[in-house]
Amino acid sequence: MYNATELWQRETSLPSIPTFSQNLDNVLGNEGIQLGSLTEFLGLPGTGKTQLCLQLCAACQIPKALGGLDAEALYIDTNTNFTIHRYKEILKASVIKCQRLLEDSARLSEQEALKKLHYVNAFGLEKFCSFMYRLPKFAEENPNMRLIAIDSIAFPFKEGIEPGQRTGLLFRQMAELQRLAVEKQIAVVLTNEMSTRVGLSGGALVGSLGDAWAHRCNKRVLLSVNTAGERLAMMLKSNNSANSVGRFQITSMGIRDVK
Repeated sequence: MYNATELWQRETSLPSIPTFSQNLDNVLGNEGIQLGSLTEFLGLPGTGKTQLCLQLCAACQIPKALGGLDAEALYIDTNTNFTIHRYKEILKASVIKCQRLLEDSARLSEQEALKKLHYVNAFGLEKFCSFMYRLPKFAEENPNMRLIAIDSIAFPFKEGIEPGQRTGLLFRQMAELQRLAVEKQIAVVLTNEMSTRVGLSGGALVGSLGDAWAHRCNKRVLLSVNTAGERLAMMLKSNNSANSVGRFQITSMGIRDVK
């Protein structure tokens, strides 16, 4: 049991992983993705979900001298979205930026930074569930891991399982994942897709996995693209920040603010 002061100190003491976009960090609150939380990014293809996951994996390794975590990240790929070439581009830009600020190139090496990303091929429901079962042990073996990115959470459950079974299995896994995030102070980022809900007056785009799933994460952010090609991030649900909208762009260096 805690009093309100202890809860406030506990929450505000947890660090965050920046997105390299101040506008997006403002939407998320806490200056980025806070450790110990589950954040869902949903949107249509091409809105930047995978790019955000790659950027966060790189940002996880910012040295402590610059206020970063100097930590490791885990990327769980369920839909062949990950490309090492693109990750190296984003990571290299992050390393160069940190080296300029530190004025000491020996303190951050691109080759060493590459070793701090763990990648898991989890294609198919069986492989995904098998790894999720082993995830707590993996976290024990890698105590410096501070980010888990699952891209995407919906894809393994598209085929080969009944809706009722899917809900039970998915919710059990998410409950375990949330416990792991809180106990180990790990930020969890999930990407989700959009699906069409057919009604009497037509169809509407909604997040996959149903209405009950929308309450499983601490924060839910909808990504979209405007007519100018800018990415928009709209906070749909948050446990500690107001609903707001921010603009960002995807450059060759990764996620950045719109100039």
